[in-house]
Amino acid sequence: MEVLDTAALLTWPLEMLMQGICANSQLDEVQRLSPSRHLMLESQGPRFEDPTPSALDAATKASQDTGDFTGLSPVDLDVLALAFSTGCTLVTDDYRMQNVCQHKGHPWRGVIQDGVREVRTHALVCTGCGEIQQEGQTCTACGSPLKMRRQ
Repeated sequence: MEVLDTAALLTWPLEMLMQGICANSQLDEVQRLSPSRHLMLESQGPRFEDPTPSALDAATKASQDTGDFTGLSPVDLDVLALAFSTGCTLVTDDYRMQNVCQHKGHPWRGVIQDGVREVRTHALVCTGCGEIQQEGQTCTACGSPLKMRRQ
């Protein structure tokens, strides 16, 4: 069993998806990107489930620790949470998700690409006063724009 990101759902043959686990929120994403693929996945695809609130909290915390949180969608967080709670390998080409897994020591592999080679931490830094922020687009201290920087 593996937890599959949306890239796998859209590109892999159906028989490769049968033993996968996916987040229910991914169904809406697939519906938007490929309605015909959505129908096939619903009828003969992987197992779909919702992550637990505690798993979602763990995924959020881990992504905040690396600075990747602001670049992850709610669907990405659901997929990460499922991977963490099941202990299954995460299959994704998303570098931010790979980075969070690498940071946590959680197994992952790419869908098509090789993936990250090192853990990177990022922070939202104010372009005006240099203060580090957890989220947002403008600094809460001075109002200047925030920019993602590697630490």
